[in-house]
Amino acid sequence: MFCLVDFRNRPQLNYTFPSREKAREYIRKIKNNPLGVTAIYPDGRREYFEQGLPDGFFQHCDKSARIKRGCHAKYEIRKLNTLDGLRGNIKNLESADLGNWKRRSVFSLFMLGNRKVYAALVIVSLIVFSSSLYFQNQYGRNAVAQSQNAGNETLGQVAGATDEKIGNLEESTDSLELADEEIIMNLLGKIEEARAEEFEAEILRYIKGRPMEAMAPYIAKQPRIVAAFIVGIAMKESKFGLYAPHSSGRDCYNYWGYKGRENTTASGYSCFNSPEHAIQVVGKKINSLVARGISNPAQMISWKCGRTCSWDNPENVRKWIADVGIYFHKINS
Repeated sequence: MFCLVDFRNRPQLNYTFPSREKAREYIRKIKNNPLGVTAIYPDGRREYFEQGLPDGFFQHCDKSARIKRGCHAKYEIRKLNTLDGLRGNIKNLESADLGNWKRRSVFSLFMLGNRKVYAALVIVSLIVFSSSLYFQNQYGRNAVAQSQNAGNETLGQVAGATDEKIGNLEESTDSLELADEEIIMNLLGKIEEARAEEFEAEILRYIKGRPMEAMAPYIAKQPRIVAAFIVGIAMKESKFGLYAPHSSGRDCYNYWGYKGRENTTASGYSCFNSPEHAIQVVGKKINSLVARGISNPAQMISWKCGRTCSWDNPENVRKWIADVGIYFHKINS
């Protein structure tokens, strides 16, 4: 894996690529991106925004920053190290206050910051655990068989009785192997549940207190990129459900401006039966678009204006991409 580093040699973990060629291709792309802008701060830092300045930019930074169109940030390509993820996690933990620490789940406190490393450790642990059980069973069988043969020679036991004991032993070891598999499956299930709970807590940080809050458990079951699109588009289209279609005085749970065949309203919008139903339908639609290669808000612009946006105001198109990208990049980072 490769990533981009800035002029201070700091890894930009939002930009990772499987090969150096892909990284070069991306740098060429942002150099020619008509929507991109660069913020130049008084201390010399330069920050590039691929889809234009986000809303509220000057509320959270020095107003003396200069803004230039195009990419004026110097990026270089470097091989991604495993420790890069660890450094970022340590920095975040050090900057967290006591309130943030209390809101974190116990499971997330022990995350390594690098999902690939964590997954590899889980897999290695399972392999070692399974291997130890296998060898224990094998050596146990051999030891029992040898002791029984020795007993037969010295005590002259009846062969039929010995065969019966060996048969019972094999049945018990088979039961033990089934129990071991059940333990492993339970362990994997608990890990998956903990990951889902952690992801749900992450999503709630953005939508808590809004009508969309009830959808957090169902959003957390979607792939991360799909969940990022669900949250990002809902913020732009309905402010997380504050402005959404209703039918006969009830909420249609349609926070994305989705027009499908489900109980359509007079204005043509789908009216879903429940939050879970809404995520099932909209998540399936976004999943199909992601499967076709859509991976960022700029490629998802068809959600706003169909097959072509030539009829729409270019500024509206740019604004839609930038607004959806605010929460999409936070969740899909």
